[in-house]
Amino acid sequence: MVLATLARISASSMGFDSFTAFMAFIITLGIEVVVYLSIHVILQELMLPWIGNGLSKLPYFRNRIKVSPTPVVGKEEINRNQIREEHLQTEFQKRNNVKTIATQYTQTTFAPYLTDSDIIRLCGYIELYAERKEFRNVTFIRVGNQLTTTDIYHFGWNIWNHCKVSKQDDMALFLKIVFAHTLREVEIETIKKHLKDDEQKGIIKIKEDISK
Repeated sequence: MVLATLARISASSMGFDSFTAFMAFIITLGIEVVVYLSIHVILQELMLPWIGNGLSKLPYFRNRIKVSPTPVVGKEEINRNQIREEHLQTEFQKRNNVKTIATQYTQTTFAPYLTDSDIIRLCGYIELYAERKEFRNVTFIRVGNQLTTTDIYHFGWNIWNHCKVSKQDDMALFLKIVFAHTLREVEIETIKKHLKDDEQKGIIKIKEDISK
């Protein structure tokens, strides 16, 4: 700006008219802008990196220069979400496998003694028990005289041991509700105490693994 002003003053003092002096001002100002931008580009592209590299070699500046780590955007979060999703899928599959084995065992065990409709209802009750859901409008299962209370106890223990979702008190209550006719004269506490009695007696025997 100073040089442009001086150019305008010089043009006026040399006898040029005001328009010519103004044009001299504009041209000089334009040249100043071009020179300024050129110097700025040279400093930014060439000089500053060179100066920075030189300073980084000095111990005083090297200790103060901190390189910001490049953030891995979303990677850890994606991994955590993936782990959670895989865990949920695994747990869901485990619960489904537990229910499937329990209902298959139930069908195989009671097929000779119950009607198809009773077996379907009993399997439904087993699924509710395995899912820890509330029982509503339960119609008790009436078994024939071939099965004794010991058989019902053993069946209950096998399902309880397989599902592992409750205490034996809950299984005793489950048996009392579902097999209400067979266990009509037996208290819940008595059922609990005798679930595993005489393991190899009766038609339904104690099985540590009902999947086999």
